Formats: sequence, C-alpha cells, structure tokens
Amino acid sequence: MTDSLFSAIDRCNELLRLDFSAEEFAKLAEERSLSAESIEAVSSVFEYLRDKKEQSTIQMLLRTSRLPQKQVKTFDNFDFDVLKGKVSTS
Repeated sequence: MTDSLFSAIDRCNELLRLDFSAEEFAKLAEERSLSAESIEAVSSVFEYLRDKKEQSTIQMLLRTSRLPQKQVKTFDNFDFDVLKGKVSTS
C-alpha cells in the first residue's frame, strides 16, 4: 500500500510540476520516521492539490474559450424562425 502512496505522490508532483520525486519523499519519510498514517495524509494533501489544479485549469480554459456559459444554445432552445434564406426540400 505504501508503494502505491509513493507512486500517487509522484504522479501528483508531475502534474503540479514540483521538483520532488517519490524517492526523495521516501527518503524524507524514513529520516523523519513518518508513520503510515502520516504518509497517507501527505498523499491525500497532494491529491487535493492536484485536483484543485486540474479544476482551476479547466475553469481557466472554459473562461478563455469564449464558449457561452450562461445561456447555452441547444437545438431544444434554438429559434429556427430567425434563419433566413432559401429553404431546400431535397
């Protein structure tokens, strides 16, 4: 289980672009005599930060995409009467 926690921390560090590898964390945990619960707590903090960064990135991309956020047009609420032009019946 500890190996999966270290690999999860490593994946989070990659996404967060931290210069901190799983090996470094394992060495630090050994030097500081961190318990399994402490390692799991650190892992959950890194996962929280990863999720927060992903959501922040998604929100920024949506804001800059110029896609309508409030009144989204769908075929259900589109007014086809405003279309003008030749109607083809082929």
